[in-house]
This record gives sequence, structure tokens and C-alpha cells, in this order.
Amino acid sequence: MNRQQGLWAVVRLVAASALLSLAACGDAFAPLLPRDTVVPVSEATKYFPDVTKEASTGPNETSVGKPIASRSVVFTSADGKKKVTVSVDQYASSGDAAAAYQTAVQGSKAAPGFNPAATPNLGQEAFAGTSQVGAEMHFGLGARDGRLIMSATHAGDIPVTPSNSNNLIGLGGVELTTAKQVLGPSGSN
Repeated sequence: MNRQQGLWAVVRLVAASALLSLAACGDAFAPLLPRDTVVPVSEATKYFPDVTKEASTGPNETSVGKPIASRSVVFTSADGKKKVTVSVDQYASSGDAAAAYQTAVQGSKAAPGFNPAATPNLGQEAFAGTSQVGAEMHFGLGARDGRLIMSATHAGDIPVTPSNSNNLIGLGGVELTTAKQVLGPSGSN
């Protein structure tokens, strides 16, 4: 593993524990939601112009509780130094989603280096904050809407500024709308 991969592994680990993400329960990941439940790279680029490619997609490895399906997408700049991750988890009931969300919030508050930010106006419940690994600081948020939990993080060479935080909140709002459109009323209620 090279130095940059090692740093990203640490960043992902801290983001997972500090920003609405705890270790997944059980030994297997939930089935994948369709790719179109998470915004395309063109939408991420609207909010973060240097983020121009989709680096990976797959199950949300940081899901909390027992989602029935999930999807996570990592977007990066051409050089890989700027990163935005967007994830969505679908639960069997809104009660299951609410319980998982509260577990994630409590885990975030207890994580070392976590500082809460103003609550974004997303979904039925939302939470945001910053976390730091060495000199690198990143911003993340999570929101619950019905049976869905959405999370988004920016990291790497994207500085934590009010503008970038607002951009991530905007992208998170588009993501919630996208997931609800794809999954329909039964998917989010």
C-alpha cells in the first residue's frame, strides 16, 4: 500500500466512525441499491468543480444497523487529491432507519476529533460536523428521511470552508431527492 492509499484508508476510517458511520453489523453487506439511487458525477461536479470522475461504487461499507440495501459512490478529482463520497441506505421500516440514525449520531459525537456543525435542513433528521486526521480536515453530514439514510463527506484537498460545507449540503439535498425518486414512495416512507 503506498502512502496516499494509506492516508485515504485512515481518512475513510475516521470518516466512517466520526461522520454518521459505524462498523457495519453482521458479516455481509446489504444488497446493492441501483446505481441511479446516487447522483451521477455530473451532479457532484456542479458543487465541486474539480471533482470530475467516479472512482468507485459499491455497498456502503459503513452502514449502521441492518439496511435492506445500500449504495456508496466515491467521486474524485483527476489527480485523486479531492474526494466526495455519497452513500444511501434503505431500511425495512422508518423505525429501523431512525434507530440506525440515532446510533450513528451518538457514535459521531463520541468519536475523537469530531466537532458538530450547524444542523443542515435535510430530511426528517440531519446532522453534520468536521473531523480531522493529522493536518487534513474534512466535513460530513447525514440525514434520515423515512426509510432512507443519506451520508456525504468531502475530504482530501477540499478545504473545510462555509462555501464547501454549503455545497455538500446542497449535494446532499439533491441526493435525497434522487434516491426518493428512484425508490418511489414505498422506498422512503
